[in-house]
Amino acid sequence: MKIAATRMGKLMILALEGRVDAFAAKNLQDTVNQKLTPDIDAVIFDLKGVSYISSAGLRIIVSVVKRMKNNEGSVALCRAGRFCRDVMDTAGFLSLLPVFDTLEQAVAFGLQCIQEKEHLQNWEQLENILLSCGKAKIIPVSPEKGEALVTGDIKDVLYSRVTREKLFSKTFSEAEYSIGLGALGDDVDDYYTVMGEMITIGGTMVWLPTDGNDTPDFLIPKADTGKIKVRTGFNVSLNGRFNELFYFVSDDPQGVSLGEIYGELFRLASIRRPDYKGAIGLAACARMPAVFGSGILKSPVREFAPANGRMITDGENVEQWLESDKEPRHTGVTGLICGIGVSLQADLSVFDQDILNRIFYLHPANTGGKSQMLHNHGVLFSPQPFPGRAVNLEKQIDRVVEQGDFIDMRHLLDASTVERALIGVSYLQELRQDNT
Repeated sequence: MKIAATRMGKLMILALEGRVDAFAAKNLQDTVNQKLTPDIDAVIFDLKGVSYISSAGLRIIVSVVKRMKNNEGSVALCRAGRFCRDVMDTAGFLSLLPVFDTLEQAVAFGLQCIQEKEHLQNWEQLENILLSCGKAKIIPVSPEKGEALVTGDIKDVLYSRVTREKLFSKTFSEAEYSIGLGALGDDVDDYYTVMGEMITIGGTMVWLPTDGNDTPDFLIPKADTGKIKVRTGFNVSLNGRFNELFYFVSDDPQGVSLGEIYGELFRLASIRRPDYKGAIGLAACARMPAVFGSGILKSPVREFAPANGRMITDGENVEQWLESDKEPRHTGVTGLICGIGVSLQADLSVFDQDILNRIFYLHPANTGGKSQMLHNHGVLFSPQPFPGRAVNLEKQIDRVVEQGDFIDMRHLLDASTVERALIGVSYLQELRQDNT
């Protein structure tokens, strides 16, 4: 085995070539001991040239993972061939650390982790913003262009005209942060007539089957093999990294409404962000004093369409089709939220109007101001400790999923309240049809 070590600031790339077996593991350990100095905060194992790997090699990588974790560092793999991936999958290794298809992706991940560590070390120096409803620290993440990808059309849901031919399938990695109408299942007949509200966040998929039991179901994949797919008739996915993270704390211990938080995000973006066009995508881990939820009661397929031909939200149909809370459904829970919103005070003509109209609708239970249109779903857990400081939304989400007791999943009404949250914000530059 050959090893090439390349240092990029606080990031170390170890490119391996040949057979990483028990004999070669000794050489790898020596290199690790020599090259991984205490000031290294991220390590990338580039496996492009590796033809064979065994548990002996994997143990060295695991030791590096533990070593870096103790120093709040990170480790990633990239360019692993089929045999290496199969070995790592068989050994249950793929759930331990991220694996990327390209070196560029792995390096970007490592640099992001280094940046996050520096933000934590300089927490007090991060920008503070006073809001009308609280305060926030703003953490820069990425200049990457934000997009929302739309599958299907919300009008097919509202008029109950979804058909088998209008169903789509997405892998978990294609819908990491998304909301819509969906289900899990293999054969279309297993899920077609029970599709309901759905959310995917941080890789976890949760949905509310319309089988009359009012009990959400969920799947937490350890690896996206592509074999299990999200089935959907309508879906909005956030594409790309978040531009900023907001560590938000409400002035009121009872929290402020989700609608108010969006309003402040719109206002701040119009002042601070030249890339703001009136639309934002959002994902959050939040402490929620009160949750007002909603849920569709029947799968909006053509076979179940209202006889009067009107929308399911029409006054004559809404009670049979939609359940909405007038009092909080849950109090004092931890929520994982994904959503999208537009400010009606902005010039939205920059977006494709057909795509815009495929996403939003006027929910009859949202009776507040009409200066914005929001579409949010949330999955709810038992109350979890909220860190005094945080700069990594994905890690916070993973912690809640792993340690929290699952409670519920709902479409979130704008009146739902948030007392504290880590919010990832994407300033959307484009809304486009997902044709994959």
